[in-house]
Amino acid sequence: MRHISMLLIFILSIYISGVTWAASCERCYEKITDDKQLCTECELSTSNRLTDMKSREIQIASVITSARENYKNALGELIQYYMDIGNQLRLERARKELKSLNKVPQREYLSTKEIIIGRSPSKNIEEANILFQDGKEYIKSLSITNKESKLKSAETRFKKIIDEYPESDKADDAAYELASIYEGAYFKDYENAAFYYVKCYSLNASTDEPAHFKAAWIYDKHLKNYKEALINYRKVLTHSMDETDRYWARTRLMQLKKQGY
Repeated sequence: MRHISMLLIFILSIYISGVTWAASCERCYEKITDDKQLCTECELSTSNRLTDMKSREIQIASVITSARENYKNALGELIQYYMDIGNQLRLERARKELKSLNKVPQREYLSTKEIIIGRSPSKNIEEANILFQDGKEYIKSLSITNKESKLKSAETRFKKIIDEYPESDKADDAAYELASIYEGAYFKDYENAAFYYVKCYSLNASTDEPAHFKAAWIYDKHLKNYKEALINYRKVLTHSMDETDRYWARTRLMQLKKQGY
């Protein structure tokens, strides 16, 4: 009792004299004189640790996204190979696998804002600029006699930009050009066309190209994948400034809803 009384007297004397107790950091117990819970050093350390953890999440999610894309790309190349050699049996198998893959739900672990923040800024990369310009020149110089070779040359260059210079400000444009090539009358490869239209707006959420509508249209009319079509038609209403595209997206969404989708 005597010790308790002395402690109370001590506390009271401090209160009366106007002396303020210094608070302690919750982590290192360093004295702090304000109403913060952590000292400056621990606050900075915690902030850096949270930033590192978030960066790690973005890194892992990006690896998953890249693995998905690489899988699709490999199947697309295999499909093209079987088309080139005329192996119809294996071509059908590869197409079925790609079709099945497109039906698998692919979760978005990060929001669009987080993806944009986590991605390195777009860069003006000279090598990518040259590849893109070469690809466009090949397309411009198409003729009946050289159509196949020119398209394949353009395809190779646009793919190289995406694979080797993903931070380039031409990467999303290259994806759009690739999609257009695959959608065209020569390839009619609608799986890859849809994939690269989606790739375009995934690389650049504010792209000026009508990639959202193009993806929706292919999923709807060519692939009969109405689930993906619905997703992309809704993205048109959210992202597109083109009133014609928005009108057709709304119209088709209502039609698909009436059909039970």
